[in-house]
Amino acid sequence: MRTNHGAVGPPGGSFSREPPAIATDGKRRVVFMNPAAARLLGVRQKDVLGSELRSVLSPEALDTLARSAILRIPGAVPRAERTVYILDSVTVSCPLSRREYEIVALLTQGYAALNIAARLNLSHATVRNHIQNALRRVEVHSQVEIVALALRHGWVDRREPRWKATPAAGHRSVVEKMAADV
Repeated sequence: MRTNHGAVGPPGGSFSREPPAIATDGKRRVVFMNPAAARLLGVRQKDVLGSELRSVLSPEALDTLARSAILRIPGAVPRAERTVYILDSVTVSCPLSRREYEIVALLTQGYAALNIAARLNLSHATVRNHIQNALRRVEVHSQVEIVALALRHGWVDRREPRWKATPAAGHRSVVEKMAADV
């Protein structure tokens, strides 16, 4: 019979159904991240360990996480305290700020920065700054990459592009009207 000496978890060592979890110290630095959390966040464990939690999660996810601590273990000194968080896909949402998300969502619908500026009543420079900040935050280099990333990770809904909409019945296109006039 096989035993599971020293290991914590189900017999046989199968951890495939473990919930994604992160543990932090008293200064909110990541001291533990299980493989499920690394997959959910799309990061490598060794890159995250020792970094501050706010550099790993979006501000919105941090706000949700602050209200959902699963286990807080006090220590003799504040740095020795450990807090364990169980993550879910709602907690780990889009890493962009609300405005960056709004602009990226419009980019995925095919709008250009100038159109986005007019739609959101912002200056063109402000929209470009938000786009650059979003690119920097998710570590990509182009608008095409951030659109692909947003669609791949489900940050925005996949919709048919607005330019593929069929004209309403009874309305003729400009070309049809010109052909009829000839």
